[in-house]
Amino acid sequence: MTDLEGLHARAAETLDITEPWVRCAFEAVPRHEFVPGTVWVVDGGVYRPLRREDDPDRWARMVYDPAQAIATQVDDGTPAPVGGDVPTSSISALAAVVTMLAELDLRPGHRVLEIGAGTGYNAALLAERAGAGRVITLEIASDVADGARDALHRAGYGGVTVLEADGEQGWRGGAPYDRLVATASVTTIPWAWAEQMRPGGLILAPFRTAFCSHGLARLTVSDGRAEGRFAGAVTFMAVRGQRARPRIDAVFSTEAWEESRESKADLDIAALTDPHAEFAAGLRLADVAHWPQDGGHWWCSRDSWAYATDGAVHQWGPRDLADETAEALAWWEGAGRPELFDFGLTVTADGHHRVWLGDPSAAWPLPAA
Repeated sequence: MTDLEGLHARAAETLDITEPWVRCAFEAVPRHEFVPGTVWVVDGGVYRPLRREDDPDRWARMVYDPAQAIATQVDDGTPAPVGGDVPTSSISALAAVVTMLAELDLRPGHRVLEIGAGTGYNAALLAERAGAGRVITLEIASDVADGARDALHRAGYGGVTVLEADGEQGWRGGAPYDRLVATASVTTIPWAWAEQMRPGGLILAPFRTAFCSHGLARLTVSDGRAEGRFAGAVTFMAVRGQRARPRIDAVFSTEAWEESRESKADLDIAALTDPHAEFAAGLRLADVAHWPQDGGHWWCSRDSWAYATDGAVHQWGPRDLADETAEALAWWEGAGRPELFDFGLTVTADGHHRVWLGDPSAAWPLPAA
C-alpha cells in the first residue's frame, strides 16, 4: 500500500513552514482525506480523469507534492467526452496554502469566513486554529459544497459550516468576521466582504489583473476602507463572477491584421519574465490581457490588440498596447524596479480601487478589466 502518512511527513519536512500554528495544523490534518478519488490531469492538451484505484501511487504523490495544485473539477462539472478544457475547482498547492495561512494572522476564537470551500481541506486547517464552530466556508457549486461537507465530517471537522452560496456576496448571517480568506482570485474586492468585517479585520485574497495572474492582497478594514500591501505572489483560478477578461477573438480578424499599424516599439519583452515587473505593469494596465505564444507576444483590450515578435510590432485599434507596455516598464525601471511587496491597494465603499507604490496618498485608479 502507498505510504500516505510517510508522504505527509516528508511534505512537512520539505515545506518552509515558519508559523508554528500552521505547522501544527498541517501535521494534524490528513490532506489525502480531502482529495477526491477522481482528479483531473492534462493529457494530450486536455484534462482527463485520473482515478485513485487505477494508479494509487501517482494519486498519492500528487496529493503531497508541495508545488502542485490538483484539479478536482473541470468545465464546471460538465466536461466533453473527449476531455476537459478548463479547471474550475481544485485543491491548492501546499506551498500556496501554507504561505496564505501564515499571512492570515489567525488567532484562536477568531470568526473566519472562507470564500471557496473547494475540497474542505483549507477549512479544516482554519478549524485547527480558530475552532471548527468559528469557520464558515462558502462554495458556489452545489456538488463541490457537498463533497467538502462530507470530507469535513469524515475527518472530524463537522463543526465547520459549509454553505452553497456566491462568495462574492459574503455571508451576512455569520458576520461580523475577524478574518476573511479567499481561495479563488479576484480582480476587484467585493465591498460586501469589507462590510461584514469587524473594525481592524483582515481580508486576504489572491488578486489578479487581466495582465498578470499573480498577487496576494492583505487588507485591513477600518474607516470605510480596506487597505494594505500585497503580501505575495500566488495564482488561483478566478471566482466565477469575475472570470471575464478581454478576448482576442472579439477584436482580431484577418481584416484587422491587414489594417494594423506596423511599428517598432521600444519594448524589452524579456523584462516581463521578471514577476515583479509583470505585476507592476499589470497594475498600470489592469484592463489589458498579455500572453506569450510561439515565440511572440500578444496583448488585447476590449477594443485593441497588439502582437510583437523579433522587434516588429503590429497594433490595431484606438490603443497602442505594446507602447503602453513599454511605458509601464519604463516607469517601473524609473521607480527603482520595486518588488511586488512595495505596492498596495485601497478599496473604498463606492467600489473604487486605487493602487499605490509605497505611499497610499500617491495612489492611482485601477483600470477595470
